[in-house]
Amino acid sequence: MVMNDDTMRERVEALGPAERILQTLLTYSDHMVHNRPGMVTKDARTATGVKWAPVMTRLETGEGETDPKRVVYRLDKVGKKTRRVKVGCLDADAKTIRFAGDVVGEYRLPGIFPEVATWLYGQVAEVWKLDNDFAARWASWAFPQEHRDLKVALAAFMLVQTRAGEPVIEDGELLFHDDDFRAVGEAMCLTRRKDGKDINPKMLLRIGDLLAVPGVAAINRRLGFGRSARNPAMGRYRKAVTKWLRHREDNERMLRGLVKAGYRKTVMRLAQRVGYKPMSPKFFEILRWKQVQADDGRRTMALTMDVAPAETWTELTEMEICQKIVAERPSYKRIVGMVPSDMGITRAIMAAAVETRGVLSDQDLIILTPTLEDLDLLNVPVVASRWTAACERAENARAANIAKRVKKAETAEKLTEAADAALKNAVADVVRGLRVYLAVDTSGSMSGAITAAKSYLKQFVQGFPLDKLTVCVFNTKAREVTIKHASTKGIEHAFKGFSASGGTNYGSAIRQVFADVRPADDEDVIMLFVGDQGQSGTFTNAVEESGLNPVAFGLIDPWNYGSIVEDTAVKLGIPCFKLTDEMFGDTYAVSRTFRHLIASTPVRKTMRNGARPARVSLVDTILKTKLLAKPVWA
Repeated sequence: MVMNDDTMRERVEALGPAERILQTLLTYSDHMVHNRPGMVTKDARTATGVKWAPVMTRLETGEGETDPKRVVYRLDKVGKKTRRVKVGCLDADAKTIRFAGDVVGEYRLPGIFPEVATWLYGQVAEVWKLDNDFAARWASWAFPQEHRDLKVALAAFMLVQTRAGEPVIEDGELLFHDDDFRAVGEAMCLTRRKDGKDINPKMLLRIGDLLAVPGVAAINRRLGFGRSARNPAMGRYRKAVTKWLRHREDNERMLRGLVKAGYRKTVMRLAQRVGYKPMSPKFFEILRWKQVQADDGRRTMALTMDVAPAETWTELTEMEICQKIVAERPSYKRIVGMVPSDMGITRAIMAAAVETRGVLSDQDLIILTPTLEDLDLLNVPVVASRWTAACERAENARAANIAKRVKKAETAEKLTEAADAALKNAVADVVRGLRVYLAVDTSGSMSGAITAAKSYLKQFVQGFPLDKLTVCVFNTKAREVTIKHASTKGIEHAFKGFSASGGTNYGSAIRQVFADVRPADDEDVIMLFVGDQGQSGTFTNAVEESGLNPVAFGLIDPWNYGSIVEDTAVKLGIPCFKLTDEMFGDTYAVSRTFRHLIASTPVRKTMRNGARPARVSLVDTILKTKLLAKPVWA
């Protein structure tokens, strides 16, 4: 579909509800899959109505008791340490957690989080109902992004929705074929990317898991995507997985590469899920998959084939292991699994892994910084050079979290700088044409919360260009804060010495500081507030009198004492994006969420003095995205 500017504008205006859903989705930070045990509790403040937390269990015998009980401990992160908090005991059903007889939560094994999966999929469905073509372009836009959960949900949806290229016939004559949006889902599953942002085997398996979630299956039935009242709709999922497996069987090097990368069992599970029938016994041989005859005797391939034993490094010396790493270039995950436990990862083995191209990714190197430091490898020029380059190319704020676990100040400083740079790079494109005003509440009601507010600020403020950022603190009066350097240290210095005191007047930030700083003619305005909203009424008049005309508010308020910022946004008719505590707890999500938040803020149609907008809205960007096409071999 080719759209001119007028058509694009009309569709953007019609997609207001879709834009709001996108804004909600792209700033949502809970995970659809958890790879460790957890507990789920009710929480009305979340979009899903529940909250997940990591837990561990231990058999314990209480005082005066003879039979041990399975005790559940919640694992709370406090600084560098994890604190165990006893929450109750598991019932005999291994599911219900009780404390003093009352149900306090539900125990969950590692795997898909059905509440989040259903909510996420439901949001995609709402966008689909508004505009089928837009949903398909959204999936195409999301494919090269790093938001894995969203990609899985969009791919799953595209594979089962009903627009599948059906012929349109009138009076017995074929007029044309409908759009085949299922092909977009296939393309997402089958297309490979050199940057690693494609759908890997685990994500491909997860698409099937998602479609089998009862809540997701119910959504598909309501939309008419499946005919069965019992079985979940799978659409082209089995066809896509079969093509994926066939392509790897036809390209033996790719299949061996998957085994080498640690995906052997995942590939086997994919083959089992779709009933894949290989072309030759070589498929089973490479996967070391011993075949056993089925009860009905239908299997004929590789039944007598001896499976080669799994490779082992048990008998290898340290030098031989290093030589193997250099020659074969295995992933670090495989190295850890293969190195004998009595040897462990030695200094020589780690050095070989770092120096061998393709073994460790930049992210691996950043995550392994404490190990490199403990092994004194950061003083080795070749390793130090490789590690420094990885820090400079950091793509998320994970480095800031790693910095808390290292011993040397200079190492922590480089990691912090890497996190700062990652945030700047993440938002560089979307902050063009935008002026940001930030107000931090330092009133008396913020006593004890100022420290938390500063920790939030250090995670995002340095991402904005200083010449496009105006910052102030306020209680009943406001004063501008000068940030001398766009870094974590610059933020720490700027907010050093502030304490909570006085009353609360949000309008003072607008009237006494923001109103004196005018945006350029082609700039949109966004206002961010950090505070507990501990004031009644609104500050609508202050905003209107300033003439700044913000397109959106952003709010960081985990304290929830009031609603003045949100109420003001409603009266002004602009969105208010509330950034949650959970988002800041996810080091991967901070830069991604801020980029999407800024990109999804509305763009003013008529700029000052007739200037053209410098920004493009997220909806515009998605509408201009070409539909993803399947690779030639598919």
